[in-house]
Amino acid sequence: MRLRKRSYEIDMLNGPVLPKLISFALPLMLSSVLQLTFNAADVIVVGRFEGDAALAAVGTPGSLINLLVNLFMGLSVGANVVVAQCYGAGNFKDTREAVHTSVTLSLIGGVLVGIVGFFLAGTFLSMMNTPAEVLPLATAYMRIYFLGMPANLLYNFGAAILRAVGDTRRPLTYLTIAGVVNVILNLFSSSRWAWASPAWRWPRSSPRSSPPRWCCCA
Repeated sequence: MRLRKRSYEIDMLNGPVLPKLISFALPLMLSSVLQLTFNAADVIVVGRFEGDAALAAVGTPGSLINLLVNLFMGLSVGANVVVAQCYGAGNFKDTREAVHTSVTLSLIGGVLVGIVGFFLAGTFLSMMNTPAEVLPLATAYMRIYFLGMPANLLYNFGAAILRAVGDTRRPLTYLTIAGVVNVILNLFSSSRWAWASPAWRWPRSSPRSSPPRWCCCA
């Protein structure tokens, strides 16, 4: 049974390859870069409106966050390969099973990583020789970030599934919208009255939960 091609999918099997390859690769590269800039946006906004301690707390976990992002992007490649093979062969049943397995794996893995990271965030930062004066704030920031791990992992696997069928534009669109909302909420939550409470970090984690929902709906 052949799956029906949609307008946003790129057919690599017919016609000239180079234009399709460029059309496929550019959104993919932009998505990877954009996903790594979420923490950079936090650093820029906090550095502009908050004190040195807040800037250090947000900037210190940057390398750990980039490691997690790249790790999850690498894990999602496996789902991409399996779904692409089943989809290219026109096997609807195996494609559906691969998608369901990938989504389930991403949720279970995200919950496990989130729980472990939430309780060991301080330990990870201490191993990175984080200064003691910024360790409490950096730990609180990382715990909020780890709470978003299920959504983060779900987005990466959902985006990989869409890319498996030749659709790299919609993951980029969803991530761009989330990035804009992230910056807006950063500016809103970095006001002088908001920094007094750790609750200022909660609005920053909410945009990261939106792309996974959109990918699943797609």
